[in-house]
Amino acid sequence: MNDPLIISSIILSICFLVILLYNIKLKNKIINYLFLSLSLVNIILIMILDSNFIYEFLKAIITYIWYPSYLIFVIVIFINIMILMITLLNKNINIINKIINYILFCISFSCYLIFLRLDIDNTLYSSLYQNNSLILMRIVSISFLIGLLIKFIMKVRGKYEK
Repeated sequence: MNDPLIISSIILSICFLVILLYNIKLKNKIINYLFLSLSLVNIILIMILDSNFIYEFLKAIITYIWYPSYLIFVIVIFINIMILMITLLNKNINIINKIINYILFCISFSCYLIFLRLDIDNTLYSSLYQNNSLILMRIVSISFLIGLLIKFIMKVRGKYEK
């Protein structure tokens, strides 16, 4: 812990936090743009200098799509149900997001009911990764990722159209 880089990075992070907290009251756009550029440089440096990160990230995405876990399958269904509830209660959501949320809910709902109907033992990998159950988990995972990607693209496109 006597490394000067470690100590200076902690002090620098605390200074950044103080500046950002002070900027909440100050509302200076220059500070926001400086931290935005710092964040972008940090992301670029991570992607350039840390090749292991990119490999592990792509491996995790492929593993998630090709062999989804039961826990993530159910969590995605919970998330889709929560998003549907928020969509139904919030009147400020645009029509395209509503349609995407409805489609995601219907896909996850039907896949979960089919999953339950097939009477798959989720504690046994041999049962969980059979063709039928694996296809259902893949459908939910891929549709959720595609829905998130479409929402992200719509949000970015909406910001630049205004």
